[in-house]
Amino acid sequence: MQVFFDKTLEREFEKVYTKFKSIEVSNDEAYQEDLGYLTKLITVFDPCSSICNKDDFNSAAIDGSGAESIVSLNDISIHLLTAAFAADKTNFSMGTTSRIDLTPPVCTNPEGITRLILLREDKKDEVWEDFEDFILYNYGEKLIDVIFRVIKDIVATAYKMSKPNDPLPKLDTEADIKIAAIKIGLNLSKENFDNYSSWMVSPRANAPRGWFEQYREVLEYSMSHSLLQSDVHFKYLFIDGSMNMLMSPGQNQPRLASNYLLRDINLKALQKKTCVVAVSKTTTFPFIYRLAQDLEKELGAEKKWFLKIPTKKRDGHILNILKDRPHIPPAYGVTYLFHFSSEIPVLRIDFDEKWWYENIHSTDKKQEKDKEIALFQDIDWLARDVRYYGYFFDLAFAHNSTIVRFADRDEVADRLISYFASKGENPKMFIHPRRRLGLM
Repeated sequence: MQVFFDKTLEREFEKVYTKFKSIEVSNDEAYQEDLGYLTKLITVFDPCSSICNKDDFNSAAIDGSGAESIVSLNDISIHLLTAAFAADKTNFSMGTTSRIDLTPPVCTNPEGITRLILLREDKKDEVWEDFEDFILYNYGEKLIDVIFRVIKDIVATAYKMSKPNDPLPKLDTEADIKIAAIKIGLNLSKENFDNYSSWMVSPRANAPRGWFEQYREVLEYSMSHSLLQSDVHFKYLFIDGSMNMLMSPGQNQPRLASNYLLRDINLKALQKKTCVVAVSKTTTFPFIYRLAQDLEKELGAEKKWFLKIPTKKRDGHILNILKDRPHIPPAYGVTYLFHFSSEIPVLRIDFDEKWWYENIHSTDKKQEKDKEIALFQDIDWLARDVRYYGYFFDLAFAHNSTIVRFADRDEVADRLISYFASKGENPKMFIHPRRRLGLM
């Protein structure tokens, strides 16, 4: 459709701008109160020089992408999934980094993984069976084993905090875990762990787009898992997105399969002394743009700063603007806002809560602040590459490797159709109807 830039479109501009300003005005009082509170939490820090005397370390990053319905036939659709990684070693004395020669076993190419999945409007049980097989094949473990391990850790951690002077009870079975949860008032699903297809939130069997997103997340976390299983020790492992957990009100048990893989990755990273850094370059954090503008006026546009978002549990406070967003900060996570410069959006960065308590938290607040500054000096240094200045270069490399361009999508589709034809299928059946009709 051709868009006509006439008075009608200008009126549409006016309508959406009026709505935008009404949102700001209606929330201004709450925002101003939060701004005053957050201003007291800000830490402005001096970055490390590009060439400096620091211990070198390894870092890696993972990103994923794909293309929906590259080939379809009635209720059958075939989707392309990709996940890529980049891994580097710092050389602080030279102000440079060098690529790490590494190809984890899960990879199908030097830069990551390529998979095809076939989805159809299937019965729920059959869809789940395919999904379970996909997790086992790529992540390398059964979903039920991951679920058991994660819920056991959630209960064990909560039990230690609730009853610090009591010995940890035996947590060898599902019954043990549920009894311990009841003792400390932790709410778990009444359903059995292995009946997860009934208590987890999942797309309808006839909603391939929703399943596509679930598969895509699984592939990204599988790439992360494979890097953690390698012989290379990474100080930092960057992932694209947040650590949000989907939780039912009043419950402490995540309800998405991908949530369990993410929690499992964090637990294994903790054992490896690796910090998982979840980076959101676009975020639903409300009024973050106003926060950036107001603080740049007060502190200076090019000052580097960070602040930790408070929670009721840890800090006894919740921001007004987050009262309707219980997923920020995420359950089992700690959220910071990080300002690199005025040219770069303020980034939301999530860390695993257990990692934060073991590596950052301290009853000595000066010591805690020093640890935070050292952390952000590290990750700030990793955002200095001139090609992606202000964004973590390994994440940028992974993104550029995983993104599926239209030409690549079309070539994969054409080759797939040719393969079907070589097996005796009529290739015309698998060409998209719009393409056959000249409408795309």
